[in-house]
Amino acid sequence: MSQLRTRAIVNPRSAGRRTAARWPRVAERIEAELGPVETVFTDAPDSATRLTREALRDGVEQIVAVGGDGTINEVVNGFFDGDEPVNPDAVLAIAVLGTGGDFRKTLGIGSDVDDFVRRIAAGRVRSVDVGHLRFVDHEGRPATRYFGNIASFGLSGEVVAAVNRAGFSKKLGGKFAFQWASFTSLLRHHDARVRITVDDDEGRVEESLTIAAVCNGQYFGGGMRIAPDASPDDGLFDVVTLRDLGVLDFMRYSGLIYRGEHVHLDRVSITRGRRIIAEPMNEGEHVLLDVDGEQPGRLPATFELRRGALKIRC
Repeated sequence: MSQLRTRAIVNPRSAGRRTAARWPRVAERIEAELGPVETVFTDAPDSATRLTREALRDGVEQIVAVGGDGTINEVVNGFFDGDEPVNPDAVLAIAVLGTGGDFRKTLGIGSDVDDFVRRIAAGRVRSVDVGHLRFVDHEGRPATRYFGNIASFGLSGEVVAAVNRAGFSKKLGGKFAFQWASFTSLLRHHDARVRITVDDDEGRVEESLTIAAVCNGQYFGGGMRIAPDASPDDGLFDVVTLRDLGVLDFMRYSGLIYRGEHVHLDRVSITRGRRIIAEPMNEGEHVLLDVDGEQPGRLPATFELRRGALKIRC
């Protein structure tokens, strides 16, 4: 592989601020394989998006996203400006040091530093699909966002909001943080009635949902294999819906969901499509979104697949 100009976008606050301490060693390992790596640090929400766009406009050819799933999502958004890629030939590499690591699991990227450094150095470039989302932000304004992994709504949005507020649970690892937030959020949750349209009116359903996930990847929520057959380069979303899950149901079925064995339950439905519209049926009800581990707003929302829109080295 010829040497590319590479810049790392590092979130020093990820993994309970442990990334800041770990980064010097990781940078040393990456540079041993790739040569010089420029480094910039995020300093506010969404700054990884801005820093990525600036890097690509500055001629950087490869971006290394360093952090958790939220950092990766911000970097993915930085590869685009509106509906257009900033540099269609630019490549994304991933170094997961944050609380979550769901997107890397679908891509087959390990959490061990030496493993993902070797994969960055030797991995082939793969064109993957990206989701484009139009939704309503927290102030009630129209907003847009890209996602590489999974965008979902319902309980999952409430869980992510709880995880992002958490302190002690994040220190015990991403899986525990999401399990604890799922349990506490379920105590307050009630299913929302939502109209979902997949590709056209013939694919329209109206039902009360606990969670609905529009999946480009397989994992979310700290390792739950919600869409075991999803592939990020097949040109289709897997749309997975779960109904009527209470606290006892979560305790009973969570192991199945983590293993991807829930798909045969009668409370689970799966369909596939390229354009999904989700609208709340009850006026004034806020159905929260979870977009790659971030909670940017709520329904109504439209999810559209952009085929092969991002190049990833993995």
